[in-house]
Amino acid sequence: MNTATRALWNPIVAKEYRTRMRTWRSPLAITIYIVLLGGIGWAVFAALIVTTGFGQGPGILGQELFTFLILFQVALLAFITPALTAGAISGERERQTLDLLFVTPIAPFSIIWGKLLASMSFVALLLIISVPIFSLVFLFGGVDLYQIVSAFLVTAVTAMTLGFVGVAFSTVMRRTLAATVASYGAAFVLLAGTLLWGAVFPTEVDASVTTLPAPPAITLVSPVIPLLTIATNVPVTGYGVRYKNVNPNGGPGILNSSGGGAQYCMASPNGGVMCQSGVATKPGFLQSGSATAIQTGLFQGWQYWQANVVMQLVISLAALLFSALMLPPVRRFHFRGRRAPAPQAA
Repeated sequence: MNTATRALWNPIVAKEYRTRMRTWRSPLAITIYIVLLGGIGWAVFAALIVTTGFGQGPGILGQELFTFLILFQVALLAFITPALTAGAISGERERQTLDLLFVTPIAPFSIIWGKLLASMSFVALLLIISVPIFSLVFLFGGVDLYQIVSAFLVTAVTAMTLGFVGVAFSTVMRRTLAATVASYGAAFVLLAGTLLWGAVFPTEVDASVTTLPAPPAITLVSPVIPLLTIATNVPVTGYGVRYKNVNPNGGPGILNSSGGGAQYCMASPNGGVMCQSGVATKPGFLQSGSATAIQTGLFQGWQYWQANVVMQLVISLAALLFSALMLPPVRRFHFRGRRAPAPQAA
């Protein structure tokens, strides 16, 4: 057996595969996953037909259906993945079988990798069996193969990140319940907490900017914004950005309230002044942009999904290394201070 085969297949992986697929829980989980995903797809399709019909064109219908499906799939995997990995190591510890693994020739990193590979393979199986449901979107148009592949890549990397974080908590914590709660808390922070950060602490930009400002980089850890840009093929607007230095006395970026309500006016890229009715928000010529590349910030020139994948891979690598360092029985890091030696009797 060569090195690549040993890395992808070791006794831990074989044992986990046999144990997981011989129980009734795995077929039940697959069935529930497909029923929920197909059910929400049918419900969204029926609701769109009732509310809008085909008046906006079949392309718009397919795009909206794809958006709902891909976001719901991420939510499902965020609920399933921590349950698969949170008990990977703590479960062995509770069953008192972890010491038996330590006396085998299998290295601690191989134990971690085997647990992760078995869990992530089940997640990959869920993604594969959902492909026929997503293929129905092509019947309505508005979505191409590039969008499907990009969305599945972001979803797979998100599930992998949650799995790696779950194993890290399982390695540190002695009880599966505590590791599961911590894993779900981390999933909430990664998916929703980062979005909340962008809403509470947005990027402040000058009102006279002529490029579409990007939200804070930390918000791109969540897959929600990248998936929305992939599904709609338009940049994110009106989120994570706060405009400042609005000049009430005229000039670029003025708030003009004369003649038919408030208007927000500023210099256009082609010269002249453009005004938009309503509150002082992002100018209209920025809203009409179709490029989904990030215009400013740390990942300038990148696609939203590319920045998300890179950031999540960094988190996964950090969680994997932390798990491999903390698993051996002789810890390399000690969170408690070393006790001072007892004084010897004279």
